[in-house]
Amino acid sequence: MRRLSKNILQAAISLQLVCQPANAEERSEFFEESVRPILELKCMECHGSKREGDFDLRTRQTILVGSETGSVVKVGSAESSKLYDLVYDEKMPPKGPLTDDEVDVIRRWIDDGLYFSDIALTEPEAENSPWWSTSPITETILPADVNPVDDFVVGRLKSMGLDLSPAADSRTILRRLTYDLHGLPPTPEQMQTFRAASEGETGDADIVGDGAYSEMVEQLLSSPRYGERWARHWLDVAHYGETHGFDKDHRRNNAWPYRDYVIRALNNDKPYSKFVREQIAGDVIGADDPESIVATGFLAAGPWDQVGHLEVRDDTIEKKRVRNLDRDDIVTSVFNTFQSTTVQCARCHTHKFDPISREDYYRLQATFAGLNREDRTYEDTETARKRLHLSTEITKSTQKRDAVWQRIVDGLPREYAKTQRSIERLTRTRKSLKDKKDASPTNGYHSVVTDTPDAPQWVEIELERAQSIDRVVIYAARPTDFRDSPGFGFPLRYAVRVDGEDGGWITLVDHTDADVPNPGDTPLVLDVNGQKIKRVRVDAYRLWERDSDFAFALAEVQVYAGEQNVATGAQVNASSSIDFGRWHTRYLVDGYDSRKPLVAGGDTSVELASLDQELAQLRWVLNAIVKNNADPQLLDEHGSLESSLAALTADRDALPELKKLYAFKTREPRPVFDLVRGNESTPREQVIPGALSLIPHIESKLEYDIKDEAVARRAMAAWIASPENPLTWRSAANRVWQYHFGKGLVSTPNDFGRAGALPTHPELLDWLAGHLRETDSLKSLHRVILLSDAYRQLSRSNPQGVAKDSENRFLWRMNVRKLEAETVRDAILQISGKMDWTMGGPSFEAFNYTHDHSPRYDFLGNDSPEVWRRSVYRFIVRSVPDPYLEALDCADPNLSVPVRNETMTAPQALAMLNDAFVLKQAEYTAENLTSRRESTSDQISELYRAALGREPSEVELQALISFAERNGMAAVSRVTFNLNEFMFVD
Repeated sequence: MRRLSKNILQAAISLQLVCQPANAEERSEFFEESVRPILELKCMECHGSKREGDFDLRTRQTILVGSETGSVVKVGSAESSKLYDLVYDEKMPPKGPLTDDEVDVIRRWIDDGLYFSDIALTEPEAENSPWWSTSPITETILPADVNPVDDFVVGRLKSMGLDLSPAADSRTILRRLTYDLHGLPPTPEQMQTFRAASEGETGDADIVGDGAYSEMVEQLLSSPRYGERWARHWLDVAHYGETHGFDKDHRRNNAWPYRDYVIRALNNDKPYSKFVREQIAGDVIGADDPESIVATGFLAAGPWDQVGHLEVRDDTIEKKRVRNLDRDDIVTSVFNTFQSTTVQCARCHTHKFDPISREDYYRLQATFAGLNREDRTYEDTETARKRLHLSTEITKSTQKRDAVWQRIVDGLPREYAKTQRSIERLTRTRKSLKDKKDASPTNGYHSVVTDTPDAPQWVEIELERAQSIDRVVIYAARPTDFRDSPGFGFPLRYAVRVDGEDGGWITLVDHTDADVPNPGDTPLVLDVNGQKIKRVRVDAYRLWERDSDFAFALAEVQVYAGEQNVATGAQVNASSSIDFGRWHTRYLVDGYDSRKPLVAGGDTSVELASLDQELAQLRWVLNAIVKNNADPQLLDEHGSLESSLAALTADRDALPELKKLYAFKTREPRPVFDLVRGNESTPREQVIPGALSLIPHIESKLEYDIKDEAVARRAMAAWIASPENPLTWRSAANRVWQYHFGKGLVSTPNDFGRAGALPTHPELLDWLAGHLRETDSLKSLHRVILLSDAYRQLSRSNPQGVAKDSENRFLWRMNVRKLEAETVRDAILQISGKMDWTMGGPSFEAFNYTHDHSPRYDFLGNDSPEVWRRSVYRFIVRSVPDPYLEALDCADPNLSVPVRNETMTAPQALAMLNDAFVLKQAEYTAENLTSRRESTSDQISELYRAALGREPSEVELQALISFAERNGMAAVSRVTFNLNEFMFVD
């Protein structure tokens, strides 16, 4: 038997007693998170309504009845319970024993009193029956005079003998609203206006007036602060970041336009179906709205393995693995976000809980197999409209001008054509020389990287024919996209050989026995002495170290016959090459080192001056021919058209430059295979794009084109945004509910499958999903929820509610919620008066950045006006989180975060007391208060109004006045920022 003996196990149990659930709330959490999944997934198939062995596990009462007749469970003693013996001895479940950890959960559950929540266990559905989340949305007809939320919530509460708590007072409800919709505390002016309006309606400023409340909801929804607040929720789920992640966490300087798109979309209440479609296929469905390209930043929002994609050779298993994982991130993000479906669990095998096959999963991958993450250009709608209009007019004017000019040319003598050809030839010559004066567009040749310096690499230049060669010149690389590193990639041990005409190799230099100094920027010149050769080869035996890995690189190899470099454009072969960006085998013989052109004749300025003089003379001759032979009337007409064309071109050139967005560029889709156990080494048949087959009433086949990736992606966007797709609308409705109440109707917002939680109010969720589908408006959904009595009730506890629903799953009170990290920071900036309300644009950087092959981000408490913007505009680094925000449970950008952690820890208290940001903002708050109010009493009162929405009590006021006299107003501000009343809503 694989279990520990019971004596040994009992000794281990005694050491775990401190971990036993101590109170009702902890017991409930233990039951829901640990016990319920085991019972529902592994026991209920037999011990539900089937009652096999006369034992029913659906409720605590049915368990105890079974125990009375069969002594199955003895509450408080697992050792005396038959249920524990059966699972311990591996006799149950019959399909396979529980793990040791699961057995221990059952033991702890029985020993601690057999806690059972008010929600009965759910029996598994038949294997082929539709799950609740994939079934069509059911419509419920409700009374016209009742808020739908209240109809469902109150009805459920009354069936439990409970009711809603009383309505919250005006101060509480306004703080709740502004933090919910704006992520900010209400200003004193907002609080005063709202209370006055309520008093005008109800006769009491503390009692909320319905009219004042509805008007405040509309004001907050129409404010641009709403989009900034709710975009942060969306970006959490999309795992948005502004660096690539992984071991070389390079910047994404053009990721921010996607963030701004989300903010604008929410503020403009963009139809939700369009919001979904644009983020999946905005580049192919947005012909009438070019800015919808920006929405596709969603697909590239997650981490990206730069090393694997750029430095690993294409024809390797490792490269296939990297691309497989990248497509997995896109598929996971799309289906977790829009469908609340964990498709990623089917990458290696059929999903353990949901009807998703491995083939289904790879069909989803095939839909996105034509995407390469990188920057792309876009522009806003108005600029695109102007550019299109001007380009159309320019085309028309050009055609008219060219037609007139052709009539002029037709009447000119043959001397005109001869002179024109001379000008064109000299212009090409001049351009070739001029190009050589520009900076190098390439770095040279770069091998694949290796983990060891002793992995031999070689590169070989093959001349067009054997020639007598005088010398070989080798330039070390000094790339522009790496830290300043003369001699980049030059080997420590190497040999250079040439292949003679007779087929024998001649060694020009041999440094294979010992390391040699790096040449830096000094070229290596090797005499060949006129020997006839056809190949030059450089062998690297010990490679150059980059950053904990090794590579071989050269900028240029020149092979001179006299003063002519015969290697330019020659064939280059290599043991390996990354062939990406500024690196390629052909760049080893392109006439450039990593920094400048390598012109054999030296300075080209004299040649260019001579060419310019000759071209000027030829143009004078050409103009004279035209003037002396052309029809004056045609010349005037041509001149007029030229002027018109110049004006149109100037207008077009004056338009803003194209913007850049980090998203992707498309290519012909790569083949995607069904991988056995997710292993790239064991592919089965190739798969075609398709949607999920788990929704029985929607066709899963998608239109696709093997050459055009956009066809399948457009079809996938339509499939997800379809009114018939219940997952889309239920998922979105649940997320909106969660951010208003602190917990979703389904507490696993990214997983609506059989391993996720069941909805507490399934009919309500369907009504909300149906309302969202019908209105296509998130703001309309907000209104329904916010105007309900359930949302407006107090968060105060009561014994009856705790006894019947300790977790408040059925909402007999409002949930108390802790402010998120960004909300705390933004609230402090608003109170101190230092908030910069500028919207949009590149993110602020609260760190010092050092560009390197592995860049460094140092958060040193950067405190300047540049970083006093709303937190949604901060530059998000994946590898190095902001220490202050991390302490306050900020979301990890490497992961989709549908629910923020909500903890209370010592580091949080220390951060709120001692972080440089808090200290400095407390000083600014004190300066602001002292400049506005003369007395300490007035300063404290104003601080309380700004931070807490109320006046201080007399006891608080006197205590803080005394404290301020000893420590100053900055210390009073710090104390206020650390109050529970400030850190928690309600």
